[in-house]
Amino acid sequence: MRISAWFTAVVLALAFTAPGSFAQIPSGRTMPADYNFIFQAAYGGWGEVMAGQLAPQRSTNPAVLQAASMMVTDHTQANRELAPLAMARGITPPTTPDPGRQGAITMLQAMTGPTFDVAYLQEQAADHVVGVALFQSEAQSSQDPQLRAFAQKYLPVLQRHLQTLTSLMTSMATRR
Repeated sequence: MRISAWFTAVVLALAFTAPGSFAQIPSGRTMPADYNFIFQAAYGGWGEVMAGQLAPQRSTNPAVLQAASMMVTDHTQANRELAPLAMARGITPPTTPDPGRQGAITMLQAMTGPTFDVAYLQEQAADHVVGVALFQSEAQSSQDPQLRAFAQKYLPVLQRHLQTLTSLMTSMATRR
């Protein structure tokens, strides 16, 4: 691995790592950046699923409901595919969002209607910007062929989600 690629992987690992995560890395089995990718992809995936599951209770906007349904479906599938990859590396992936995403979900639970729609779309778009960067780094730099393939498979999905969310936010902003 080139020094610049290694440095980028370390910086991304530190930027996206939940407190205390590195203490749990199984020695000699997984690179820290790959370990971090597994955790952050799982945290993000569960956050997307849980936030998306709120939409039918909180929104009446058909476009938001459709986007939320897409998030739940796609991220549930990604979570299902990531879990055995993690387990094969001696890592038990999270099955809940991290505290930051859980806080966003709690905030969304207090909202309904157009207020929910705007907050949900903004939160999802911000999370997908982070997710795209994470998956892009893994797809380009991982030395683990299976994790690299997983990231390459789901990077276009996350990019499509981000485009959908951005388009919806633009559409809603022009209607006001």
